Amino acid sequence: MGATVKRRPLVALAAGFAFGTALPGHGFPVAAAAAAALLALSPPLAPAGFACAGLLAASSTRAPPSPPRGGDAVLEGRVASVPERLDDRVRFVLAGRDGQLVLATVPPTTWPLALGDRIRVEARLRAPEGQRNPRGRDRAAELAARGIAVEAHATSPPARVAAPSPLAVLELGRSRFAEAAALALPPREAALVRAIGAGDRSGVDAATNDAFARSGLAHLLSVSGLHLAVVALGAYRVLRSLLARVAPLAARVEPRHAAAAAALPLTLAYALATGADVPVVRSALAAALAFGGILLDRETEALNGVALAGLAVLAVEPGALLDPSFQLSFASVAGLALWAGPLRRALPVERRTSTLSGRAREALLSAVCASAAATLATAPIVACHFRRLSLLAVASNLVGVPIGSALTVVSALAAVASGVAPSLAPPLLLAARPLAWLLLAVNDAFAAPSWAAAGVGSPGLAGALACYAGLFGAWRLRGRGARVLAAALAAAALLAPGPIRHLVALRRGGLEVTFLSVGQGDATAFLLPDGSMVLVDGGGEAQGRRDPGARDVVPWLRDAGVRNVAALILSHPHPDHLAGLPAVAAAFPVERFFTNGRPGDEAAAASFALLPPPIRLAPGEAFERAGVRFESLSPPEGSGAWTENDASLVLRVTYGGVVFLLCGDIEAEGEAALTSGVAAQGLRADVVKIPHHGSASSSGLDLVAATRPAFAIATVGRDNRFGFPATEVVARWTGAGARVLRTDEGAVRFLSNGRDVRLAPASASLDALALAAERP
Repeated sequence: MGATVKRRPLVALAAGFAFGTALPGHGFPVAAAAAAALLALSPPLAPAGFACAGLLAASSTRAPPSPPRGGDAVLEGRVASVPERLDDRVRFVLAGRDGQLVLATVPPTTWPLALGDRIRVEARLRAPEGQRNPRGRDRAAELAARGIAVEAHATSPPARVAAPSPLAVLELGRSRFAEAAALALPPREAALVRAIGAGDRSGVDAATNDAFARSGLAHLLSVSGLHLAVVALGAYRVLRSLLARVAPLAARVEPRHAAAAAALPLTLAYALATGADVPVVRSALAAALAFGGILLDRETEALNGVALAGLAVLAVEPGALLDPSFQLSFASVAGLALWAGPLRRALPVERRTSTLSGRAREALLSAVCASAAATLATAPIVACHFRRLSLLAVASNLVGVPIGSALTVVSALAAVASGVAPSLAPPLLLAARPLAWLLLAVNDAFAAPSWAAAGVGSPGLAGALACYAGLFGAWRLRGRGARVLAAALAAAALLAPGPIRHLVALRRGGLEVTFLSVGQGDATAFLLPDGSMVLVDGGGEAQGRRDPGARDVVPWLRDAGVRNVAALILSHPHPDHLAGLPAVAAAFPVERFFTNGRPGDEAAAASFALLPPPIRLAPGEAFERAGVRFESLSPPEGSGAWTENDASLVLRVTYGGVVFLLCGDIEAEGEAALTSGVAAQGLRADVVKIPHHGSASSSGLDLVAATRPAFAIATVGRDNRFGFPATEVVARWTGAGARVLRTDEGAVRFLSNGRDVRLAPASASLDALALAAERP
């Protein structure tokens, strides 16, 4: 170990710095600076000194907690990040005159918005949203780590207040490249070429994104370290070859030195032109180190180079540590450096490179081992963030990476031609077309099997660290038995957390009900006493820009250890209830799908096509499992002329003597029928989901009086434009003795033993220790 540290001193220093940036709070700047200086003087304690330096860097960058800031404002400042193109928006960091950083989202401009531009924009400000559901994404924490405490959303494009940035020419080239690709290629191929050639993923549809994730080729879909390495190394080799062939130049300058010196600025320009994401920056820094080593006639050790690149990134932006792309980029390169060689040596196949067939076989085996090493190194991070592991990643990368590398070269040349010599872009794009088609075909083939990817629950930080400990043990320990045990530990830490949580919840018993926070929509999960899951509604968004089913519901179900869904129940076919269900049906086997019997509009038909055949749950009919009864109370017969809201399926969910009443989006007409019909005598409930998200057109006095719940839940989105829940609606429910809870403040969870019901911490639903201590 000591020899390893001496050979790779930067690894320990980078690890110490990263640890320091991960420490919470704002620290003590003077104390941290002093400790960093003193400890760095002692080589054995230098990692601790770098940890203090990391704490100091993070503390000085991290945005301090501040009261929510809202309202309209006119902002003026400098574009401080490479603008990211979204579907119909552009997002970037704006550095104000006072130094405050704001994450701005604006409509696209008619001129190329670039890093360094000084602009003015009118926007609505708000504080970033925090964690909505247990183990869900905490956007506020991620942005605070980058020094951003405010988001700005503009409805009109910004205006320049100074001369264009010198980098505007790069953005202009990206725009021209997008236009040229759209003219020369079919839509799907054009989107892929734009993503690979210029880092512009705005044209890639959700289905293609999902397919690349399933196949294990997601890193090819955007400009990453691989793409930059292909371009940088390719440029260096071409320049070196050309210089070596020109005798007068070769006699004056060393071709290697001249090629490295010329490739450095080209590498930087490519990184900036393609968005300067963390993997690209990491690869650019590593390439710069390699080129610097060539200029100085010194070889750079791989892990030292990676560590130095990590130090540089974190020193400039400590918050990058929370970025999945940072974690994946450095983990994959570290895995390649550490494990590709040992994996190859472990194969019982002798190296033979004396013949062409032997060299081909060796190249194939080395590629397999490299892909396996990167897959192993990134698996805990992928599981933590994406809850899915590709089972075909090694094979898909073996086939896809060579095609993607070739496409990278042609796409990059086409992107350069679009900005420098537009007439050369069409032929290059035509050359890219068969490569793009082939890469899409390969990806679709590997993504097609239902078993191509396995859903897993997030192992969390502790599980990920335990997995890495097991992997390192399997690599470094001596003795077959010890290595097998270490490998088993790694597999258990990666795969067991979800099933363990589910088993502990099953042993606890009772009914668990969670109103998930899915924005402006509904999604209610019922974990039944036998461990089966029933989901009522799945959230959704009318504009279709986000899918709460994939973003919120599926991750929570996987983290809870759910393997199949006993029933999906749809209250009515509006997008904020329906659009998230297809993602659930794609992720889990669904036994049955109940609805109110109404087909909805064309958008609803598209969602229904991705779901099991619907079964109408008529008034008086019920679905019962494990002692929990889901009974339909509405809509009654003859309600065909009602609005979709009033025709919502109203469910009375009974477990022993405890009743949950889910009212869908019923309004005045639906409520009148409910409170005057035969079901009115049984409307008393312990928990009520407030109708129509708390709209003023619902929650009439008769319904409130008939239900008299202890808890009333408003399923609403944060800062929603409707103003839900209405103040008078909240007053009615509280006046009847109910405690009103809102999902825009986070998920709401209840436990019941069939005799009573109690509010329980939502976070405990995914904490095995907390679950073990609970009683129903």
